[in-house]
Amino acid sequence: MLSAEFTCSVGYDQDIPCVTMVLKGYATSPLFRETNERVLACIKEKKASQILGDLRDFILIGAVDQDWLNDVWIPRAMEAGLRRVALVQPSYYFNRVAVENVTGRTDRTRLAVAYFEDSDAARRWLGIDRPV
Repeated sequence: MLSAEFTCSVGYDQDIPCVTMVLKGYATSPLFRETNERVLACIKEKKASQILGDLRDFILIGAVDQDWLNDVWIPRAMEAGLRRVALVQPSYYFNRVAVENVTGRTDRTRLAVAYFEDSDAARRWLGIDRPV
């Protein structure tokens, strides 16, 4: 059963390399946006082009925040260098639909997005372009 208490972690995995984020529970709009601003700051600081997002236990992205992601956050992240996003799919059905709504509106020629059932598969996909 999913917990409604919101938790998040934002970090950087230099082995892949990528920004990592794990979201769990339910976030109010201000908290959701603050979390995404932390992700963007990490993208900029690390000059990262990839994100691994684990949304398995994240409950929902509201409609207003879906629009904000598409209209504000994603363009800023792409301007900062974001090119690939691997998402571990939410187990909560309505959030799965919300995530697909957001990513379905992105320009896939400029931002590659892929969905996975687990973090290991997502890591392998992101590591495809890793220098040897």
